[in-house]
Amino acid sequence: MANAARFSAERNARQAIVLVCEGEFIAINDPKLRDNIKETKMYGYLSKNIPNYPTPVEFHITELTHVTNKTRLPGIWKSEGFKGLDQDSLSWWSLKINEADIRAAEERFLESSFPGRSEGEIAAQQPFLSEFTTSPAFINETSRYGNFRFTFPLTEVMEAYKKQMCEDEEPVLRVYKTTFFQQEIEYVVLVHSPQFNEKFSKYPLLTSSPLVSYEGNQIIWRAQAICETHKCQLVINGNQASFQKLERKKQEFYVWDQLSLAFHVNGVLTFPKRKLKASLSCCEIDPNVNLSNGENCSSLDAAEQFLNSLPNYESE
Repeated sequence: MANAARFSAERNARQAIVLVCEGEFIAINDPKLRDNIKETKMYGYLSKNIPNYPTPVEFHITELTHVTNKTRLPGIWKSEGFKGLDQDSLSWWSLKINEADIRAAEERFLESSFPGRSEGEIAAQQPFLSEFTTSPAFINETSRYGNFRFTFPLTEVMEAYKKQMCEDEEPVLRVYKTTFFQQEIEYVVLVHSPQFNEKFSKYPLLTSSPLVSYEGNQIIWRAQAICETHKCQLVINGNQASFQKLERKKQEFYVWDQLSLAFHVNGVLTFPKRKLKASLSCCEIDPNVNLSNGENCSSLDAAEQFLNSLPNYESE
């Protein structure tokens, strides 16, 4: 690719102006990013002197999640699956990161940071990473996008996509874009059928990205900004890592990054009703940010009642 990144201002589905770089994943410390966001709020965040924190942190993810609202859930239930939305016909999914994923990422961070640790140092090491994984990318109890969360194994989604959309060929994964919001950086992987190779040929294959890869039925994401609000500082003492709580006046708002997968879907990516039901759970709406672009339930109890009101839900 050319050295000059292609930044453009766009209006997204929620009518917000965002900065987009197609066909490239722009790292937080990339000078190209600073040169193109000087008139944005994000530049102010990136210009801050942030206390030391773990970065990058490598997560190996085996589950995907799709969150929807009260408006769209009945359509998913009726069609038994997920349609591509808007003119690009894309179905959007996020990573589901659990406590075990965070513990495993912590161990990778320690191994890469301190390759010469003794057995005694390994045994003495206390957990610390969960004090930093506080951005919306790691919060499963609430969502910005709706009350209803579908969670599937990555292998199950990829296998269904392979059979239904790819005529049993392997799906193609590409570097789709980086989207810059006021405080969030979203990296988007495009997944499509080989029959659309020509249509999407301008986007590099995912093998070209140092930030994201797909290996061994896992998405490997090297997260750069995991905190959003920095309430702790990373402390390094010899071959061990720990955290120190910051006074409120020293806490800092900063950018955070996340990874999304956009599946190009012709028609509906379907799953048996029993699997849809098993994968479906309710969550609270984020009290600070609502990006659901539709109607939501007023409470968790109301969401569960609405779930039970779906046709034949109880019998599945």
